[in-house]
Amino acid sequence: MNTKLTGLHLFDHYHCLALSMCIMCIIFILFLGKRLSQKNQTILIILLLSFTVFQELIDYINRYYVRGFNLAEDLPLHICHYALIMSAIALYNKNQFCFEFSYLMGFTGTLIAMLTPDMTDFDNWTSYITFYIHHSLIILFCSWNIFIDKKVPSKYSVVKSMIFLCIVAIPIGLICWKTGGNYMYLREIPNVNNPLVFGVWPWYILNFMIIGVILMIFAYLPFFFMNQDIRRNNTP
Repeated sequence: MNTKLTGLHLFDHYHCLALSMCIMCIIFILFLGKRLSQKNQTILIILLLSFTVFQELIDYINRYYVRGFNLAEDLPLHICHYALIMSAIALYNKNQFCFEFSYLMGFTGTLIAMLTPDMTDFDNWTSYITFYIHHSLIILFCSWNIFIDKKVPSKYSVVKSMIFLCIVAIPIGLICWKTGGNYMYLREIPNVNNPLVFGVWPWYILNFMIIGVILMIFAYLPFFFMNQDIRRNNTP
Protein backbone atom coordinates (compact mmCIF):
# COMPACT_ATOMS: atom_id res chain seq x y z
CA MET A 1 0.00 0.00 0.00
CA ASN A 2 1.34 3.41 -0.97
CA THR A 3 2.02 5.85 1.85
CA LYS A 4 2.68 9.55 1.49
CA LEU A 5 5.39 11.67 3.08
CA THR A 6 4.18 12.96 6.44
CA GLY A 7 5.19 15.76 8.75
CA LEU A 8 5.64 18.33 5.98
CA HIS A 9 4.37 21.88 6.50
CA LEU A 10 4.37 25.09 4.51
CA PHE A 11 7.62 26.99 4.98
CA ASP A 12 9.20 24.36 7.18
CA HIS A 13 12.96 23.94 6.73
CA TYR A 14 12.49 21.46 3.84
CA HIS A 15 10.16 23.84 2.01
CA CYS A 16 12.42 26.85 2.58
CA LEU A 17 15.47 24.87 1.45
CA ALA A 18 13.69 23.75 -1.73
CA LEU A 19 12.59 27.30 -2.55
CA SER A 20 16.06 28.71 -1.84
CA MET A 21 17.78 26.11 -4.02
CA CYS A 22 15.35 26.76 -6.88
CA ILE A 23 15.88 30.52 -6.71
CA MET A 24 19.66 30.20 -6.61
CA CYS A 25 19.74 27.77 -9.54
CA ILE A 26 17.45 29.98 -11.64
CA ILE A 27 19.55 33.09 -10.97
CA PHE A 28 22.83 31.25 -11.61
CA ILE A 29 21.69 29.77 -14.95
CA LEU A 30 20.31 33.12 -16.13
CA PHE A 31 23.54 34.84 -15.06
CA LEU A 32 25.56 32.23 -16.94
CA GLY A 33 23.34 32.28 -20.02
CA LYS A 34 23.50 36.06 -20.26
CA ARG A 35 27.29 35.93 -20.58
CA LEU A 36 27.57 33.13 -23.10
CA SER A 37 27.93 33.52 -26.84
CA GLN A 38 24.90 32.66 -28.96
CA LYS A 39 26.47 29.33 -29.91
CA ASN A 40 27.11 28.40 -26.29
CA GLN A 41 23.64 29.58 -25.31
CA THR A 42 22.25 27.06 -27.80
CA ILE A 43 24.36 24.31 -26.22
CA LEU A 44 23.15 25.27 -22.75
CA ILE A 45 19.53 25.29 -23.96
CA ILE A 46 19.92 21.76 -25.35
CA LEU A 47 21.42 20.65 -22.03
CA LEU A 48 18.52 22.22 -20.13
CA LEU A 49 15.95 20.56 -22.37
CA SER A 50 17.72 17.22 -22.00
CA PHE A 51 17.69 17.64 -18.23
CA THR A 52 13.97 18.47 -18.41
CA VAL A 53 13.24 15.19 -20.18
CA PHE A 54 15.49 13.32 -17.73
CA GLN A 55 13.79 14.67 -14.62
CA GLU A 56 10.36 13.87 -16.09
CA LEU A 57 11.50 10.29 -16.72
CA ILE A 58 12.75 10.05 -13.13
CA ASP A 59 9.40 11.36 -11.89
CA TYR A 60 7.39 8.79 -13.87
CA ILE A 61 9.72 5.90 -13.07
CA ASN A 62 9.39 6.82 -9.40
CA ARG A 63 5.60 6.88 -9.69
CA TYR A 64 5.61 3.46 -11.33
CA TYR A 65 7.75 1.81 -8.67
CA VAL A 66 5.98 3.50 -5.76
CA ARG A 67 2.35 2.94 -6.75
CA GLY A 68 2.12 2.00 -10.40
CA PHE A 69 0.45 4.08 -13.11
CA ASN A 70 -3.23 4.93 -13.17
CA LEU A 71 -5.21 7.08 -15.58
CA ALA A 72 -6.78 9.12 -12.80
CA GLU A 73 -3.46 10.54 -11.54
CA ASP A 74 -0.61 10.10 -13.97
CA LEU A 75 -1.61 11.64 -17.29
CA PRO A 76 0.31 14.88 -18.01
CA LEU A 77 -2.83 17.00 -18.13
CA HIS A 78 -2.38 19.62 -15.42
CA ILE A 79 -1.66 23.24 -16.36
CA CYS A 80 1.92 22.89 -15.13
CA HIS A 81 2.46 20.12 -17.68
CA TYR A 82 1.25 22.31 -20.55
CA ALA A 83 3.32 25.19 -19.21
CA LEU A 84 6.50 23.10 -19.02
CA ILE A 85 6.06 21.76 -22.57
CA MET A 86 5.21 25.17 -24.00
CA SER A 87 7.98 26.95 -22.10
CA ALA A 88 10.44 24.36 -23.44
CA ILE A 89 9.21 25.01 -26.98
CA ALA A 90 9.53 28.76 -26.46
CA LEU A 91 13.03 28.34 -25.07
CA TYR A 92 14.11 26.32 -28.10
CA ASN A 93 12.40 28.03 -31.03
CA LYS A 94 11.16 31.29 -29.41
CA ASN A 95 7.50 30.61 -30.28
CA GLN A 96 5.57 33.71 -29.23
CA PHE A 97 2.30 32.09 -28.13
CA CYS A 98 4.07 29.33 -26.21
CA PHE A 99 6.07 32.01 -24.40
CA GLU A 100 2.96 34.05 -23.62
CA PHE A 101 1.00 31.13 -22.23
CA SER A 102 3.85 29.68 -20.21
CA TYR A 103 4.68 33.11 -18.77
CA LEU A 104 1.21 34.49 -18.09
CA MET A 105 -0.47 31.24 -17.05
CA GLY A 106 2.42 28.96 -16.18
CA PHE A 107 4.77 31.36 -14.41
CA THR A 108 2.09 32.78 -12.13
CA GLY A 109 0.46 29.43 -11.39
CA THR A 110 3.84 27.76 -10.91
CA LEU A 111 4.95 30.37 -8.40
CA ILE A 112 1.77 29.87 -6.37
CA ALA A 113 2.14 26.08 -6.59
CA MET A 114 5.69 26.27 -5.26
CA LEU A 115 4.72 28.58 -2.41
CA THR A 116 1.60 26.65 -1.37
CA PRO A 117 1.85 23.02 -2.52
CA ASP A 118 -0.33 20.21 -1.23
CA MET A 119 2.03 18.93 1.46
CA THR A 120 0.01 15.72 1.85
CA ASP A 121 0.42 14.54 -1.75
CA PHE A 122 4.13 13.68 -2.10
CA ASP A 123 4.83 9.96 -2.55
CA ASN A 124 8.43 10.21 -1.34
CA TRP A 125 11.45 12.51 -1.42
CA THR A 126 12.01 11.84 -5.12
CA SER A 127 8.49 13.08 -5.78
CA TYR A 128 9.16 16.13 -3.59
CA ILE A 129 12.37 17.02 -5.42
CA THR A 130 11.01 16.49 -8.94
CA PHE A 131 7.98 18.65 -8.08
CA TYR A 132 10.23 21.63 -7.38
CA ILE A 133 12.53 20.94 -10.32
CA HIS A 134 9.56 20.66 -12.69
CA HIS A 135 8.03 23.94 -11.56
CA SER A 136 11.29 25.87 -11.30
CA LEU A 137 12.14 24.90 -14.91
CA ILE A 138 8.99 26.70 -16.08
CA ILE A 139 10.08 29.87 -14.29
CA LEU A 140 13.63 29.49 -15.60
CA PHE A 141 12.57 29.04 -19.23
CA CYS A 142 10.14 31.98 -19.12
CA SER A 143 12.79 34.15 -17.47
CA TRP A 144 15.31 33.18 -20.15
CA ASN A 145 12.85 34.29 -22.84
CA ILE A 146 12.38 37.61 -21.07
CA PHE A 147 15.87 38.54 -19.87
CA ILE A 148 18.03 36.91 -22.55
CA ASP A 149 15.79 36.65 -25.62
CA LYS A 150 14.07 39.99 -24.80
CA LYS A 151 10.62 38.60 -25.54
CA VAL A 152 7.51 40.46 -24.36
CA PRO A 153 3.85 39.41 -24.28
CA SER A 154 1.69 40.83 -27.06
CA LYS A 155 -1.23 43.17 -26.50
CA TYR A 156 -3.94 40.50 -26.38
CA SER A 157 -1.84 37.76 -24.80
CA VAL A 158 -4.01 37.55 -21.66
CA VAL A 159 -7.15 37.02 -23.74
CA LYS A 160 -5.49 34.47 -26.02
CA SER A 161 -4.10 32.49 -23.09
CA MET A 162 -7.45 32.35 -21.32
CA ILE A 163 -9.29 31.30 -24.49
CA PHE A 164 -6.73 28.55 -25.08
CA LEU A 165 -7.11 27.31 -21.51
CA CYS A 166 -10.92 27.25 -21.74
CA ILE A 167 -10.74 25.28 -25.01
CA VAL A 168 -8.30 22.78 -23.51
CA ALA A 169 -10.49 22.39 -20.40
CA ILE A 170 -13.31 20.82 -22.46
CA PRO A 171 -11.54 17.57 -23.47
CA ILE A 172 -9.72 17.48 -20.12
CA GLY A 173 -13.06 17.66 -18.33
CA LEU A 174 -14.27 14.69 -20.36
CA ILE A 175 -11.12 12.76 -19.45
CA CYS A 176 -11.69 13.58 -15.76
CA TRP A 177 -15.27 12.34 -16.02
CA LYS A 178 -14.15 9.13 -17.75
CA THR A 179 -11.17 8.31 -15.52
CA GLY A 180 -12.27 9.79 -12.21
CA GLY A 181 -9.20 12.04 -12.29
CA ASN A 182 -8.93 15.62 -11.14
CA TYR A 183 -6.81 17.13 -13.90
CA MET A 184 -6.73 20.93 -13.91
CA TYR A 185 -8.72 20.49 -10.64
CA LEU A 186 -11.94 20.36 -12.62
CA ARG A 187 -13.65 17.83 -10.31
CA GLU A 188 -12.36 18.80 -6.87
CA ILE A 189 -10.71 21.84 -5.30
CA PRO A 190 -7.01 21.25 -4.53
CA ASN A 191 -6.01 20.54 -0.94
CA VAL A 192 -3.79 23.57 -0.43
CA ASN A 193 -3.50 26.26 2.23
CA ASN A 194 -3.99 29.25 -0.04
CA PRO A 195 -6.45 32.14 0.42
CA LEU A 196 -6.80 32.39 -3.38
CA VAL A 197 -8.20 28.86 -3.54
CA PHE A 198 -11.73 28.70 -2.18
CA GLY A 199 -15.31 27.72 -2.98
CA VAL A 200 -17.25 24.56 -3.80
CA TRP A 201 -17.77 22.76 -7.10
CA PRO A 202 -18.42 24.14 -9.67
CA TRP A 203 -18.14 27.72 -8.40
CA TYR A 204 -14.49 27.44 -7.38
CA ILE A 205 -13.67 26.90 -11.08
CA LEU A 206 -15.14 30.33 -11.84
CA ASN A 207 -13.11 31.73 -8.93
CA PHE A 208 -9.99 30.15 -10.46
CA MET A 209 -10.71 31.79 -13.80
CA ILE A 210 -11.27 35.25 -12.31
CA ILE A 211 -8.18 35.05 -10.10
CA GLY A 212 -6.19 33.64 -13.02
CA VAL A 213 -7.11 36.59 -15.21
CA ILE A 214 -6.16 39.03 -12.44
CA LEU A 215 -2.78 37.33 -11.96
CA MET A 216 -2.12 37.35 -15.70
CA ILE A 217 -2.96 41.04 -15.89
CA PHE A 218 -0.51 41.75 -13.06
CA ALA A 219 2.13 39.69 -14.90
CA TYR A 220 1.47 41.66 -18.10
CA LEU A 221 1.47 45.13 -16.48
CA PRO A 222 5.29 45.60 -16.28
CA PHE A 223 5.50 45.11 -20.05
CA PHE A 224 2.55 47.45 -20.63
CA PHE A 225 4.20 50.24 -18.66
CA MET A 226 7.54 49.54 -20.32
CA ASN A 227 5.93 49.90 -23.76
CA GLN A 228 4.27 53.13 -22.66
CA ASP A 229 7.65 54.54 -21.59
CA ILE A 230 9.22 53.50 -24.91
CA ARG A 231 6.44 55.22 -26.87
CA ARG A 232 6.81 58.42 -24.83
CA ASN A 233 10.57 58.44 -25.31
CA ASN A 234 10.21 57.91 -29.07
CA THR A 235 7.61 60.63 -29.46
CA PRO A 236 9.19 63.82 -30.90
